[in-house]
Amino acid sequence: MIPSKVDDTLPELAPFVHAVQGRRPDDGTWCEAWTVRDILVHQTGNAEEPARVLRAFHAGTPVETRNFAHEAPYRRMSDTELWAAFLTNCEQLTEVAAAAARDLSPDTEVMWTGRSV
Repeated sequence: MIPSKVDDTLPELAPFVHAVQGRRPDDGTWCEAWTVRDILVHQTGNAEEPARVLRAFHAGTPVETRNFAHEAPYRRMSDTELWAAFLTNCEQLTEVAAAAARDLSPDTEVMWTGRSV
C-alpha cells in the first residue's frame, strides 16, 4: 500500500508499485541483467538520494550527490525490509520536496550530479 501523501505527490508511483507487486523479486525486466529486486533496490536509492541532497540544501548545508554505492545496504535487506525502506524513502522524499516547494523560489538551483538544476 502506498501512503496517501506519497500517492498524491507521486502519482506515477502507483503503476510502478503494481508492476513490482505483480512479479517475483527474481523475475527479469526490460533492463537487461536486472531483476525486479534490482530495480526496487535502485529506486529505493533513487528516492533516498534526492531527499538527502534537497534536505541538506534546504537546511543551508549543501552536500554532493553520491554514486550508487549507497544502494549496497538495500541489497542486503530482506524483501520485506526493502519494500518498507522503499515506501519510507518515497514518503520522506515527498515531505522534503513539499517543504522545499513551500520555502524556496521556483528559480532556486540545486546541484545534482555535478550540474545545477
